[in-house]
Amino acid sequence: MREAMIGNKKRLFTLIAVFAGIAASLLLTRAVIVKGSSSQTVLLSVNSREISAEEFSWHLNLNRALVADYFRQTYGAEYSDEFWTTPYSGETPLQKLVDETKTQLIRQQIEQQLAQRAGLAVSSSFEEFLQGMDDENARRSKAAASNEVVYGPVHLEAQAYYSYYMSNLENATIEAMIRNQMIALTEEQLVQEYERNKAAKYTFRGAIHLEWATLSYGSGTEYKDKQSAVERMKLLQDAVSKGAVFRQKAEELGLNIGEAQVTNASRRTAMLENPFILQTAEQLSQGQISGIIEENGAVHLLHCTGVGEDIVQPFEQVKDQIALQLAQKEFQSTIERGTDEAAIEWNNSLAMRLAYKVR
Repeated sequence: MREAMIGNKKRLFTLIAVFAGIAASLLLTRAVIVKGSSSQTVLLSVNSREISAEEFSWHLNLNRALVADYFRQTYGAEYSDEFWTTPYSGETPLQKLVDETKTQLIRQQIEQQLAQRAGLAVSSSFEEFLQGMDDENARRSKAAASNEVVYGPVHLEAQAYYSYYMSNLENATIEAMIRNQMIALTEEQLVQEYERNKAAKYTFRGAIHLEWATLSYGSGTEYKDKQSAVERMKLLQDAVSKGAVFRQKAEELGLNIGEAQVTNASRRTAMLENPFILQTAEQLSQGQISGIIEENGAVHLLHCTGVGEDIVQPFEQVKDQIALQLAQKEFQSTIERGTDEAAIEWNNSLAMRLAYKVR
């Protein structure tokens, strides 16, 4: 049972090694000195852990483009010198930038503190976090130069590295919490979750058998444009709707006709090569024909000749997956509780001054 909850131990050790390897931290335990004041002023403190102006400004820059895009998408706001201080339906970009950054940093602190309680050695230096980004990019560049496999880009920009770091932090923390019983799942919980979601998550439609008519268009084909190809395919669609035999009529019209089968094993490939065709095929019942589909320089028409029985994945096959999903939910709940209960000190006026400098 413990193996079912923990999952693949090789994956656990890999995650922890990766986590340790990126010199994890988003904290800097120094107070911020306010210009013009002789006293030290805390910008943001989460459970007595203080965030420096340097770190806050780094995250302001991280969120700057996201906030600008939000106002562009939501209000059609155009960027200008006055953009950051202009109210839009009660929202001001500069204040939203500060609020988003504050929320982001509070959650980071809670996640890092939880990781430490779970037994992970997490550094508390923002400088080490930045050094970790440099080290990771150096590692990727060296691997690429040696023709080794590099997952993702060779150089991670700040946003990409931050996402990479946080993902590894979360995964390693969940694994550690399972290992030390901070998250303890019973077989009964796993079975109940399986039964609740059997139809929605663990049942796949049976094999879909298709007759598939195709007509290419464009340079080098009989049909130079899409519209003429669509009109030709529509002749088949109309004829079949009036009772014609799909294959016979397709051959009479000179269309390419073949058979295809969508199975659980072939869905991944089909999703990459013919996503619209796959999406359409999944909706067909036996005897139905599809609408005309345009994909990959051709028009298509599908005729479903049969659908196999649904395939239900057995519990033993998916229980590790279920355990991980439940552990992730418990992790998220723990973070939300920690955020709600955290002791927060916050200097909004100082944060706004910093935001004004990086806008």
